[in-house]
Amino acid sequence: MESDHVATVRAQFTRQAQAYARMRQTTDQKALDGLVTLTGISPGETALDVACGPGFLTMTLAARAGHATGCDATDALLDLAREEAARRGLANVDFRAGRAEALPFVDASFDVATCRAAFHHFPDPARVLAEMHRVAKPGARLLVADMLGCEDPVKAAYHNRMERLCDPSHARAIPESELRRLFADAGLEVRFAGERAMEIDVEEWIAHGGPGEDVARELRALVAASLDEDLCGLDVRRAGERLVFSHQTAAFLLTRAT
Repeated sequence: MESDHVATVRAQFTRQAQAYARMRQTTDQKALDGLVTLTGISPGETALDVACGPGFLTMTLAARAGHATGCDATDALLDLAREEAARRGLANVDFRAGRAEALPFVDASFDVATCRAAFHHFPDPARVLAEMHRVAKPGARLLVADMLGCEDPVKAAYHNRMERLCDPSHARAIPESELRRLFADAGLEVRFAGERAMEIDVEEWIAHGGPGEDVARELRALVAASLDEDLCGLDVRRAGERLVFSHQTAAFLLTRAT
């Protein structure tokens, strides 16, 4: 049975597929190359990219792997991924429809399993992590990369309110401490953790969500209210004429705990 939240995700990303696929954060090849290097993928190995979206990480994996598969719940994003893979002439990549909470693959299928910029969309991230663990071979590497939630619950609530107004498919940004507990509970050991601040242009962020103008005005006001006092934990500031904030992002390389 499809959950209401999965239906919301599909509706949002069907409507905003093109806008999402054009975002700088989505297409940043330097960041994509860094994540793939972190996995240590080799030409004899297979990779699964969970919630692959328009497939840029999947295709970067394919450039170094024997084969890469992208899986996503939204057909519009998969169509964009297939078109781009065909344009690049990639023969060792495919894209499958499926939900992250119930991956359509048998146990122990992949040497590497990745998930980028999607955990904040999952109401049950532990279930998704368990599925990634299930389809990974013994000795496989798992990569989880996403924005982090603020450890301060008041600021986190403000931030998540902003994100949900912009994009109704946002569940919540997960704090690093909680992610580490999820990894440990799943029997996974953190082999590497790296963090960086990602600058977000407020107008580009609003465009990727595509809210109506009334909501867009509310979002601008919520962001601007954090200029003098940090209400959301996002370091809101002006960069010339632009209003910007920063997502704190992290990438975790995981293996089965020994």
